[in-house]
Formats: sequence, structure tokens, C-alpha cells
Amino acid sequence: MGPQALLLLAAGAIALAVFAFRRFGGATAGALFVFTVEARGVRLEGTVPGKSDADARDFIERMELPVGAKLWGHRSGEGVRLRFSSDVPDDLQQRARNYFGT
Repeated sequence: MGPQALLLLAAGAIALAVFAFRRFGGATAGALFVFTVEARGVRLEGTVPGKSDADARDFIERMELPVGAKLWGHRSGEGVRLRFSSDVPDDLQQRARNYFGT
């Protein structure tokens, strides 16, 4: 196998690893909750500590995030640390932090 074939094989392996990371958990693995904005509304997986699921889902829906946007929370010490997909603007990230008290 020549160097070009090895380079192509390595690039394919990296692309497959990135796909698997994004598709099967990645950053959201182990999250307490994950909100995903879908065309029909907001899907919630897990439970939001200290908030009713309906109220939290309603808050996320009112943020008018783009389809595909995600917000998730991991346990951090005594609280929850929020994470956001790259398509959530900074001002909306701060609104969510204020709402969830993080």
C-alpha cells in the first residue's frame, strides 16, 4: 500500500470516528437532560432538576432556536453545567443559564 492509500484510509477512519461521536452521544453522553429542537417542537430526554419538564420545554420553545439546536446539562458539583450546540447564539445561552440558575 502506498502513502496516498494510507492517507486516504486514515482520513476515512477519522471521518467515521467523527460521525460516530456526533451520532451516538459524544458530548451529550451522560447528560442529565438533552433538549433537541425539532421541526415539530422541542424534544426532551431525561429530567431537568428543579424545574418541571413542561415548564423547561416551554422555555426552550419560546427561545425560538433553529431546528437541530441542542442544549444539555451535566451534573457539576452541587449544580448543573449547561452546554450548547454551536448554533445557539451567546445571548440565548445566557438566557438559558439565567433560567436554569447556572
